[in-house]
Amino acid sequence: METSNINFLGVVAFVGAVFMIAGVFLTWLSQDLGILGVKTWTGMDVFNADIDFSYQFVPMVSLICGILAILLMIFPTFNNAEKFETLNNILGVVTIILSAVVVICGILFYTQSWSIIGGKVSLTDVYSVGIGFWLVIIGAIITLIGGLMPVIKNKFMN
Repeated sequence: METSNINFLGVVAFVGAVFMIAGVFLTWLSQDLGILGVKTWTGMDVFNADIDFSYQFVPMVSLICGILAILLMIFPTFNNAEKFETLNNILGVVTIILSAVVVICGILFYTQSWSIIGGKVSLTDVYSVGIGFWLVIIGAIITLIGGLMPVIKNKFMN
């Protein structure tokens, strides 16, 4: 395989997808309980939590989309020849959609709030958002950029 057929910028999508997957297993939320200490939840803990989060499915969406993004970007990254241009564009667009879904769901998770007597309480009023959540968001943005690369290379650089 020639290095000219390798889309080095597509490797960016791999890195982003790995971030999306790894972030699920790191701290998403923490809550200071005073003298009882600090309670933390990983993304998987949030997904399996007994707490009623409106968007507690977001860690699983990130995990699934990250795995799919890795699988979808293998071919466009390592075989970006002219004869596969259409297939690579389709795979790139699907990767873009998957990563955009993770970004949108992540924003919805971060901005969720609950109605209580006399007002609303947002997620960030109760919990501190951890590095795992931010790694997922950054990974999804990086994957989105990486997914654009096969399309951009095939449309504008040929």
